[in-house]
Amino acid sequence: MHLNTRFLAPFLMATLLGLAGCQNLPSASRPASSDTRTTTGPDTNASRIVQPVAIYLAQSAPGDQLVAVPVPDGMVYLHARPMLAREDLTDAAALSDRQGGHFVGLRLTPAGAERLGAVSRQNVGNLLALVIGRELVAAPRISGALDRGILAFEVPSAEVAADLAARIRGDAPQ
Repeated sequence: MHLNTRFLAPFLMATLLGLAGCQNLPSASRPASSDTRTTTGPDTNASRIVQPVAIYLAQSAPGDQLVAVPVPDGMVYLHARPMLAREDLTDAAALSDRQGGHFVGLRLTPAGAERLGAVSRQNVGNLLALVIGRELVAAPRISGALDRGILAFEVPSAEVAADLAARIRGDAPQ
């Protein structure tokens, strides 16, 4: 799967800008691999789990100091440290395109966007792995510089996109 930012960027930007008034993601320190926080919202007594969210640089071939993660069609090898975390995100939304594709769209802070742009320019051909909690949810190949401050990860359905966006924002019920 390739991220085609020239094709999706106008659509994603318009959608994400429309969501600018929505609630921001809760801030958290850089998450440990198994950290979760339980919170109770003001309008409900239901517990909510705020899972770590991280984006790792990854590749399809093994290498020194890379963590192997099994995927349905083989293995993905993640760098040990995430390049982006929850505090680098300002919003997450479920998106769809005209061709019927479904995506989780992420808007980044200015510092996160700058870091993503620099890393993506140096790593065209490698992968970006979106990890929520301890689950690898997407790992598209970097096809070019990602310097617009937004990311979109393709997912199988609108329901999956909505669920992942809620988990990333921290408003998914337990």
